[in-house]
Amino acid sequence: MSMSISFSEKLKHNNIDTWNKILNHNFITEIAENVLPIIKFIFYLKQDKIFLRAFCNLLTMASTITDDKEIKLWFEALIESTTKYEIPMQDEILQRLDNNYLNSGVSAENVTRDYITYMNSVSNSEDLALIVSAIGPCPWTYYEISNALIKKNVKSKAFKKWLQFYSSNESGKQVKELKQVLNKLARNASEKKKIEMNSRFSISCNYELKFWDMAYS
Repeated sequence: MSMSISFSEKLKHNNIDTWNKILNHNFITEIAENVLPIIKFIFYLKQDKIFLRAFCNLLTMASTITDDKEIKLWFEALIESTTKYEIPMQDEILQRLDNNYLNSGVSAENVTRDYITYMNSVSNSEDLALIVSAIGPCPWTYYEISNALIKKNVKSKAFKKWLQFYSSNESGKQVKELKQVLNKLARNASEKKKIEMNSRFSISCNYELKFWDMAYS
C-alpha cells in the first residue's frame, strides 16, 4: 500500500529534476570542495541582497492579505529573520571579503531583475496560495543545500558563516512551517488552484536554478 504524501512534498516531487540540479550545482559542489572562487561568491551575495530586499516587500504585502493568524505570524517571522539576520549576515561577509563593498554601487543582473519582476507579478495577484507557492523554493532549497554542505569539511570562514545561517534550527523551523502553510492552503483549494500553485512553485524553482547559473558563470 503506497503512503500518501503531503501537497508540499508533491510540489517538490513534481519539480525534482530542477530541484536536484540546484542541489548539485557546480556553485554548490565547489563550496563543498573548497574551490569556488571568492569573486563568484561575492558576486552572488551582492545579487542575492538585491533580491532579498524585493523578497521582503513581497512578504510584507502578503502578510496584509491574510486573516489567518498563524500564517500572518509566519510571514512576520520571515520578514524579521530576513531584515534583522539574513541581510546583516550577507553584509558582514561582504565587508570581510570586499574592501570596497560599502563604496561600490551594485545593479541587478538580468536574472535577478527577471526573478523580482516575476515575484512582483505574483504579489500583484493578491492570491495567498500562489504567493506562498512562489516563495517556497527559495528558503526550502537553501535549507537543503546548507544542511548537506554543513556536514562537509568546508574551510572558508565566509562559506561556513553562510552555511551556518541557512542550516540553523531557525531556518529548519521556517521551512517546516512553510510546508504546513502550503498544505493548509491546498486543503480547500480546487484542482485548478492546485495546478496554479504547482506552476508558481515550478517557475520559482527554475529561477533559483538560473540564479545559481548566473552566479557561477
